[in-house]
Amino acid sequence: MRPRPSGTRGTRTGSRLFLAYAAASLVSVIALGAVLLQGAREDADSRGRDQGLAQAAVIEEMSVAPALDGADLNIGLSATQRDRLQASTDLAIFHGSVIRLRLRSFSGKVVFSDDGSTVGGVPANHRAFRAAAIGHPDVEVVPDAERSIGQVIRVLVPVIAGASGQAIGVLELYLPYESIAAHLQDQMRRAYLRLGAGLLGLYVVLALISWSTTRSLRRHAARREHEALHDGLTGLPNRDAFRQRAEHALDAAVRGSDDGAIVIVDLDRFKEVNDTLGHHAGDELLRIVARRLAAAVRSDDVVARLGGDEFGLVLPGLGAEQAHALLARVRDAVSQEITLDGVPLTIEASFGIALYPKHGHSIEELLRRADAAMYQGKRGASRIVLYSGEDAAAPTQWLVVQAELRHAIERDELVLFYQPKVRLADGSTYGVEALVRWQHPQRGLLPPPEFLPAAEQSGLIEPLTAWVLRRALSDQAQWTAAGRPWSVSVNVSARNLEAPGFARSVALALEEFGTPPERLTIEVTETAMAGDARTAVQVLGELAALGVDVAVDDFGIGYTCLSQLRTLAVREIKIDREFVRGIEDDAQDRAIVRSVIELAHGLGCRVTAEGVETAQAQRWLVDAGCDDAQGYLFARPAPWAELLERTDPADTATPTAVSAPQHAKGLVR
Repeated sequence: MRPRPSGTRGTRTGSRLFLAYAAASLVSVIALGAVLLQGAREDADSRGRDQGLAQAAVIEEMSVAPALDGADLNIGLSATQRDRLQASTDLAIFHGSVIRLRLRSFSGKVVFSDDGSTVGGVPANHRAFRAAAIGHPDVEVVPDAERSIGQVIRVLVPVIAGASGQAIGVLELYLPYESIAAHLQDQMRRAYLRLGAGLLGLYVVLALISWSTTRSLRRHAARREHEALHDGLTGLPNRDAFRQRAEHALDAAVRGSDDGAIVIVDLDRFKEVNDTLGHHAGDELLRIVARRLAAAVRSDDVVARLGGDEFGLVLPGLGAEQAHALLARVRDAVSQEITLDGVPLTIEASFGIALYPKHGHSIEELLRRADAAMYQGKRGASRIVLYSGEDAAAPTQWLVVQAELRHAIERDELVLFYQPKVRLADGSTYGVEALVRWQHPQRGLLPPPEFLPAAEQSGLIEPLTAWVLRRALSDQAQWTAAGRPWSVSVNVSARNLEAPGFARSVALALEEFGTPPERLTIEVTETAMAGDARTAVQVLGELAALGVDVAVDDFGIGYTCLSQLRTLAVREIKIDREFVRGIEDDAQDRAIVRSVIELAHGLGCRVTAEGVETAQAQRWLVDAGCDDAQGYLFARPAPWAELLERTDPADTATPTAVSAPQHAKGLVR
């Protein structure tokens, strides 16, 4: 599968974020620079005013006030006072350190000026003049109104003359500002350069931070986008990504491009790997399968993990035959032997195919039909199944079946049929096997294959088995009262053996109905014992300790090894009908059945042949030493009341007749 680029959307978003952040930073830096420059200018102006105020204070204190000792500005200056004042200020006027000078009374009258004029100046009602008149100097940089060029520093300070310390008037000075302005301009130029360099450096730092941050955000966004659309364990696209790409392929097919296939892949017996080797081995198995799937398909195909041990494939441009051929190669690649924790394993998988748009025009419909085909493959011989219609898919809708079955147990819609178990030595019936049926309100009477797989895949098998056990013991009490002391056999699954307290629940049921333990047989298939063997041995031992008989059902098609069988508390071995059916014509089947009979007798077990349908098969089994039999030759499964009508009490074996055969060496423990 060709990898597709990830994170493009995050890269575009990160670039836009960086540009926006850089622009915002530039605006902020410019605004900050403007504020700082304005502050620097105001600071420079303040220093200029302070300098002018200091100079005016010196002139007032050193030149003007000494010349006015005893003066009263309201009545004017004496000639001596005027001459002293003129002499003390001429030098400052001459050198240009003072542009103009006016001495004014509190009423605003010009008492003395450097040019002899008695008019002009700041009006007496001006804020600055009034402030100076009450002892608060005022300084301001103003345009030179008289020369109409440049700016001057205008200072108004109170005049303190004599030892009294009382103000006698207001001194109005105009000081040159050009030199101060030039000095300030030089200072501002240097400040501009320093501030500009600092702001440029700040902007560069902010830009680097922004670039680094947005790059990290782009990486994070790309990673999050990848994680959102990919499985963390295998690295394959997840269910959401699978749906997106499947919808894209379906849209292309609708627009007239090549058709294709949606495939559901499910690993067989994956739970056993988890239960036996641990979840770490299961995770490693999923990673290996993911790599093999991705390597086996074409570069334009899509492989995704949908969840658990289920994978999905999108195969664009393939018809039914082409898809089947490709999946056969994929199956061969996946099924190559691997070793996990030192255990060699061969992986098997089931493939369900739905073609688009032939089998559906929506992803949900295609997935549902591919899933139905996949479950059909799990039940059949072929592991690659093409969807063939709703009728074939109906039994696979386990979710619906499970929901209905739960209500069926609550509403008592289940019924039990019984098949007699016959002693071959005399043809008498000594027991029956309980077989559950479902009287469905819409679909009629359903056989076990229609609903038991759904129960096996969920927790429903436990309440279902509990219902069968209690109903069988209840029915047994009634046929015993009617003169038929038959034992009853009840089938249990691996889930029942693994459920805590199963043996205890059987003991409680026996006690409730007053049933002798030896009149109950628990039948367990070989496949049920192949899962958690240790638990199976323990639970079957507990049942045997209660006095309950244990039978191995469908013997010969499962995985029970001889060493395991030797440790089980088994009293009966039932030969699978597949071998019994062929004993009339197949020498190999006859050899297998004869070997199983000898093996079982050697281990101290009775042998029951299932599926006996002809008198010829019965005679051969008798000659081979088989103990008991079941099959259509004797009776078909039916409600127990019907079996009472078909059987004669004289043909019923007594409970002692079902004990272990005389040639047995003892009960297997």
